Amino acid sequence: MKKQKLTVIVANKFLYPRGGDCLYTLRLMELLSQKGHDVIPFGMHHPQNIKTKYGEYFVPYIDFREELKSFRPQNALKVISRAIVNTRAAELMEQLIEDVRPDVIHLNNIHHQLTPAILSAPQKYRIPVVWTLHDYILNCPDNTFLRQGKICTKCADGNNIHAVIHRCKKGSLGASLIAALESTYFCPRKLAQAVKMFISPSKFLGNILIKHRLAANQVISIPNFLPIMEISSTGEDYFLYFGRLSEEKGVDLLIKAFAAIGGGKLVIAGDGPERTRLESLAEHYSSAEIKFIGHQSPAKINELLAGCLASIVPSIWWENFPYSVMEAMALGKPVIASRTGGIPEQVEHGRTGLIFTPGRIDELAECMKKVMHDRNTAREMGQQGRLKVITEYNAETHYKNILNIYQEVIDNNSIDFKHEARELVTAN
Repeated sequence: MKKQKLTVIVANKFLYPRGGDCLYTLRLMELLSQKGHDVIPFGMHHPQNIKTKYGEYFVPYIDFREELKSFRPQNALKVISRAIVNTRAAELMEQLIEDVRPDVIHLNNIHHQLTPAILSAPQKYRIPVVWTLHDYILNCPDNTFLRQGKICTKCADGNNIHAVIHRCKKGSLGASLIAALESTYFCPRKLAQAVKMFISPSKFLGNILIKHRLAANQVISIPNFLPIMEISSTGEDYFLYFGRLSEEKGVDLLIKAFAAIGGGKLVIAGDGPERTRLESLAEHYSSAEIKFIGHQSPAKINELLAGCLASIVPSIWWENFPYSVMEAMALGKPVIASRTGGIPEQVEHGRTGLIFTPGRIDELAECMKKVMHDRNTAREMGQQGRLKVITEYNAETHYKNILNIYQEVIDNNSIDFKHEARELVTAN
């Protein structure tokens, strides 16, 4: 019999609007609460986190980048102890379970700051766990399958030494070694013993998980969702990129493609390690109107989307199921995106947007020209994209899918417990 009201622990290392994993976690918590369930957050302390009465269970804050700036033995030991097996996080999760007695635990982005060590507590108390994966952390120590601008899968089957040899994590030997050790210690087969179901937002990621060491019956694809947003399209006089300014996002290719079309405007919203280099690159194309506006709030991004001609996602890595695509579609804007990862599951070429080959500057430029010179077609693609979000990526559909997973793992957990109890009685 289905339990009408569930107590759910939802875990993510950050609990403020920081990236796609955080946005999803916060929206999921709100959705479950609206449906009458008791939602218990679990994460790491951060000054920007949402306010919650469960903060006493949160893991102490640590900034790994700051800790590793000066390589002292005590700093290195602190990072290693926190980033691979965070025993304090495991203790706090156990205390939280004892106090709230959840029906199910839903993990999101937990690596490095929380670590999969927190799985020991639900195993001890026989609490079923589901895990939504937002990147490729189970098969790539650097999460991205990207090395020196090219797709690399050498670590996918568990031979993580390659990540150390090539210093894949932030170009740092220390960071790469820690990431490789964590990936080796918490390999997919080991995690599968503690997790009832892995949820993949894209079929693409789901197939990778199954190909590399997870059973097909433990992986399910459930797309992310968005609340329905009101649209108020204005202007349509510039192209927009919004997101992190890092190598895998391909923003340098976008700047070169935009310079080649000989007109229009490009607005780049976001920040990251590549910003200075990208700004220098844009200055090289002095005749192109390119404006960097830095990190913007979600509300401001919506305003920017309302005024743009199209949103561009020029990634060179295997994007999972980016919110940037969904958000543009939800506001009735066509998306020009690279044919990579889960993006083709979102963007249908010629219907909801335009797709180009990753890294092909000429193809990207042609897509931009097509949208710029055929505004009617651009608006029609935007309308079709919005329709897709409303029909396929809505909150109600997502809730039903998630609730079905919760109930399935709860029921199966109960059956497994009864079988084990019966076997114990028989053995005695």
